[in-house]
Amino acid sequence: MMKVKVMRPIFKPEEPANFILYPYYVFHLKLFYKRIGREDKEFDYFAYVDCYRFGVERGDGFIEIQEWNVREDQIMEELVNKEKAREKALESAFQWGNLRVISWWTPRIEMIKEEKVYKVFWIFEEEGEKYIMDSLTGDKFKLKDLT
Repeated sequence: MMKVKVMRPIFKPEEPANFILYPYYVFHLKLFYKRIGREDKEFDYFAYVDCYRFGVERGDGFIEIQEWNVREDQIMEELVNKEKAREKALESAFQWGNLRVISWWTPRIEMIKEEKVYKVFWIFEEEGEKYIMDSLTGDKFKLKDLT
């Protein structure tokens, strides 16, 4: 058994379910912009970097995290390491911030917090069909359609 951090599930199927843990890095960054003749700007940016497909999503905050004891075979292997995930988060924050602020200077970006976490995907059977459910959105998909 391993102890890992997971994004607190919001949704769970009514049927008995197994799960698979999907790897993410979550970053809280702060962007600081200097501006001529105007007040400087400061933004918080939360990046959720998918460590399997290498995408990044902007979040509204740092998600609630729980610690779970799980078997190793319930964890998907990450294909993106921490340094690559950090670069992706910084790039995403830079692009997002520059769409909101006009400044002559490159913003200063501080890393406030970072965590390796896993998103829970429930695997269950309903009416003889196997499904997978996203624990944060509640979306469910037939497993056969994903493979």
